[in-house]
Amino acid sequence: MMRTAISTALSADGMNVLAEVADSRDALRIASRLSPDLILFSVNDINLKDLNRIVVLRAEIPSAKIVALITGEFRGQFQSAKDHGAHLVLTKSTPRLELLTAIRSMPKKEIYPATTQVN
Repeated sequence: MMRTAISTALSADGMNVLAEVADSRDALRIASRLSPDLILFSVNDINLKDLNRIVVLRAEIPSAKIVALITGEFRGQFQSAKDHGAHLVLTKSTPRLELLTAIRSMPKKEIYPATTQVN
């Protein structure tokens, strides 16, 4: 549900959504193939699996800006996501307008929302 809501909001705001995926492994595979300008990446895994995938995304698509969406429930998640290469970190509870404003402020042509959370 979260993935669909974000995709709908981005599309309604005039952004080109290339793909949606539910698994971070698929995100790596598909993002490598599509080479998006911006990747929205949902971080759910507290054992660093998702954070390490951000590192791989940065290495494979260095031109892409990565926005990490975190739950905000765990202390240090903001800094950990930044340390692993996220350009911007937002909580999943960020209001729609604030999310869109933050994304609009980043250089982009096409958007790729990747989330591992299915609500």
